[in-house]
Amino acid sequence: MSEKSRLNAGAVLKSLAALCAVLAAVALVAGLWLGMQAQPVQLLRPAPAAQADLFGGEAAAGEPSGTRIGSPQALIIRNPSVFLPETGEDGLRYVDEQRLTELGLYPLQLKTVRLLSTLAALGFLALALALWLGGRWTRRGVRHAAR
Repeated sequence: MSEKSRLNAGAVLKSLAALCAVLAAVALVAGLWLGMQAQPVQLLRPAPAAQADLFGGEAAAGEPSGTRIGSPQALIIRNPSVFLPETGEDGLRYVDEQRLTELGLYPLQLKTVRLLSTLAALGFLALALALWLGGRWTRRGVRHAAR
C-alpha cells in the first residue's frame, strides 16, 4: 500500500469515527425525545356497565371500574383514543387495554427506550474509538515507513 493511500485510509477512518460519534449523540437525543413523551399509565380492562353497577363500591371515586393489568409504569402511547377520561393520583392515566389490542398498538416502556438508546450510543462510541485508533495506527505506519 502506498504512502498516499495509507494517508487517505487514515483520513477516511477518522471521518467515519467522527460520523459514529455524531450518530451516538443522535441516539441519545432520540432516546431523550421519546422519553419526554412517556407518562405514568395504568392498563385497565374496563368492566361492562352492568358489572360496574353491580360491584360499584370496587372503584375509588374518580377512577374507572375494571380489572387493572400489571402495575402503573411509564409508557409511550401516541394514540389518544386509547386513554380513558379518568385520571388517577399524580397524573396517572388509565388506558383501555382492549382498545390497544383492537388497534394493534404496542406501547413502548420508557425503560426499554432508555436502554436501547444507551446501548446504541455506547456501540457507536466504541466503533468511533476503534475507527479513530485504526486511523491513527494507519498514519503511524506511514510515518514509520517514511523513516
